[in-house]
Amino acid sequence: MVNVVDQQAPNIFEFSEYFLMPMPTGKKVTNLRELLQYLREMSESVLIYHLWQSRLVITQPTLEYPNDFALWAATALHDDLLAEKLIAIDPFDYENLTQVREALVEELEEYLWDSPQNPQVRPGFELHLCEASAVVMHSGITARTLREFCGALQTVGLDSVYYHFVEARRRLGDRKMDDFSHWIAANFTVPSLVTAIRDIDVYFYTLAEIRDTILALVQEHAGKTFDQPE
Repeated sequence: MVNVVDQQAPNIFEFSEYFLMPMPTGKKVTNLRELLQYLREMSESVLIYHLWQSRLVITQPTLEYPNDFALWAATALHDDLLAEKLIAIDPFDYENLTQVREALVEELEEYLWDSPQNPQVRPGFELHLCEASAVVMHSGITARTLREFCGALQTVGLDSVYYHFVEARRRLGDRKMDDFSHWIAANFTVPSLVTAIRDIDVYFYTLAEIRDTILALVQEHAGKTFDQPE
């Protein structure tokens, strides 16, 4: 009997590369009241960039912040309490970006109401608002078995992990759907693996952690270790 990790899928999985070019809007935030005003007005493309796209183009700090607003609050304003409040707003907990924006605005309004001070950041610590232009290309890397899938996942860049696992949720219009689990569900009978992958906390995991977790889950739910003899 063929090990599930070596079963041939009817459909090949094609990994894509995802290139992101940041485009500054020319606007910068120097204090909380400015951030509140910009949050009310900024386009969805700017909001998307600062909520999760920027993790592809910035060097991650030692302490991981899942969005630029929380990172800016912690590093520029040195306000850990505000950073924690902004971290707690997980965009994947909401139906759409309008609700995410409303949650951020409400949090800042309450914070400013309780703390009327509006400190200015030092020059050089402003939050420069950006949006991004994305290009998706075929990587030439494919998989037809779960074994090949895991090998490919270790080969492709984190941009591919982002595209297929994070950006896919917005592209597919489903907060619990991603390209990886969709392919596995359509081609293999391993429902527990599909569920486990979809339960990964996209927002609070780094891209490297997401990749490592998926690899571990395939190993766990496939029923046998990859190096076990048939």
